[in-house]
Amino acid sequence: MADSPSRPPRPTGASGRAEPPTSDPRFTAPGPGPISTRALVAIAATGALLAGIAVAVALTGDMPHKTFLAELQALIVAAPIAVGLYAWREGTHAQFGRLLVLAGAGWFLVALSSSSDSLLYSIGRVAGWTVEAGLVYLMLAFPSGRLTTRVDRALAGCVAAVVAVLFLPTAFIAEAYPAPSPFSTCETGCPGNSFMLLGSEPAFLDAVVVPLRELLAVLLLLAVVVRLAYRIRHASRLMRRTLTPVLSISILRTLVFAVAFGLRRGGAGESVLSVALGAMALGLPALCLGFLLGLVSWRIHTAKCLMHLSRDLRTRPDPERTRDLIAETLTDPAVELAYWRPENGGCWVDGHAQPVAIPPEGSDRCVTLIPDAAEPVAAIIHDAALSEQRPFVEAVGCYALVWDDNYRLAARVQSSLQELRASQARILGAADDERRRIERDLHDGGQQRLVALRIRLELAEEVMGQDPVRARSLLHRLGLEVDTAIDELRSLAAGVYPSLLAARGLSDAIRSAALQSPIPARVAVDGSDRYPRDIETAAYFCCLEALQNVAKHAVDATSISVSLRRNGDLRFEVSDDGSGFDVKAAGTGQGLMNMRDRMASVGGNLEVRSSPGAGTEVVGTIPVRAD
Repeated sequence: MADSPSRPPRPTGASGRAEPPTSDPRFTAPGPGPISTRALVAIAATGALLAGIAVAVALTGDMPHKTFLAELQALIVAAPIAVGLYAWREGTHAQFGRLLVLAGAGWFLVALSSSSDSLLYSIGRVAGWTVEAGLVYLMLAFPSGRLTTRVDRALAGCVAAVVAVLFLPTAFIAEAYPAPSPFSTCETGCPGNSFMLLGSEPAFLDAVVVPLRELLAVLLLLAVVVRLAYRIRHASRLMRRTLTPVLSISILRTLVFAVAFGLRRGGAGESVLSVALGAMALGLPALCLGFLLGLVSWRIHTAKCLMHLSRDLRTRPDPERTRDLIAETLTDPAVELAYWRPENGGCWVDGHAQPVAIPPEGSDRCVTLIPDAAEPVAAIIHDAALSEQRPFVEAVGCYALVWDDNYRLAARVQSSLQELRASQARILGAADDERRRIERDLHDGGQQRLVALRIRLELAEEVMGQDPVRARSLLHRLGLEVDTAIDELRSLAAGVYPSLLAARGLSDAIRSAALQSPIPARVAVDGSDRYPRDIETAAYFCCLEALQNVAKHAVDATSISVSLRRNGDLRFEVSDDGSGFDVKAAGTGQGLMNMRDRMASVGGNLEVRSSPGAGTEVVGTIPVRAD
């Protein structure tokens, strides 16, 4: 594991409310990205050139079986570079791909051991010792390209130490290199050592150093075999698909290498030793083929897993079923899904909105973050063994993130639909109530006065013929009653839509409403813009309802403040200095629901702020169209 790819908030316990450093080792991080097409072509061309040079060196030398040797050298140079470019291009195992490409370049130096020139031959033999140590690193580092455990690092370090201490220094004191070799076919008459600095080879070299280094090499190779077998046995089912082809071939080649050391030291027959060394040489391209099979098998299996996961998630399972699907895909029954919720104060929660604790550093659980626009929004807590499969875990996490987004969106849509239906029902009910009020006011006021006018007109008609003076007096009084009826109709019409609001706008209408408040009200208006009728209506009646609520409920209030201003959106505030109340405990009354419905009809937002002893503030914001 390495540094985190982003800056995820790190929980500290069940609540999970802290910002972690980006170097938190519990969060897995991506390796190098895929190679560009131009660089890939350049490296491929260079690899082909190196393979061609290796073939030319083998064909121009005096080694026995030159044709076979040339083909072998071309294969051991080209195979790792080709497979490494595939892994590098694929991106998931780019780090390992880069190491394979470097190994191919190193094996080109080893291929020089097929030359009859003593300098090239010596370079190839010395490079063979170094490359074999690098090969051990490759086998232990597959597929991530990193040594992730202390045991692997110790084994690779011991192999490197043996090569550095007991192999490389002998190039300056040995007259000849041990023959035969996996990368050259000469047994007798091999080129001499060009790096020899002494006049003669010391006796202790063949008596002490060579037996010791070969014994240590055999023991270390057997330890590598045990380690590789252990990795296969204890790998997850997903990981085993990747490791088995590679590590099986690695184990076989390592065993052949150890046996070849023993046979050569024991003076085995030429035919037996040739078979062992040939198998060891062919093990290199076979190992590269194993790398390729492992990578391809991994890609095919993960593609199938993601296909099945996407199909199963289309059924819209609940959070628990979603976790089970992801656990099944990752072959980790203890998988946990966590989602970052900044709106809750900053914490990780599961699908049921319950807090999730990130495992402590040093545990056997790792965390893979799922970013969105470079910010972490989800995380998968999984077995540390899956840290080498980070891209696959991240892809699975993206499916989980999409599911969570859809799940929350569906919940919000459902909640919005319910609120819309309730709002529509309240609007229809309010409209019915308003129609009944208008009908009642017309019946009790205007209709009764008109009926009385009709009766008095009939009476005036009867009196006209008998007493014209009295009739004129009756007609005069009827004119006054007609004026009264007109005033009542105007008042009724103003109750439906205030005439002042229509004629003068929102500012003057609110000032007029504030003057009629039984509690002194102060109005502050920023500008006198006119707004669309629906916006002015919603703002006016919300302010009117707020003023009425103060007069009705805040009986101890001594003043009311009303402000109206335009700052992009239209914003109004109605506040009082009353005793206030607990908004959550009070619930939502009919008046407040009417205000919210009015605001929702114009795309606005209403907020009520209050607490005991601190007064009440009603704040509304309405987006205003550009026109």
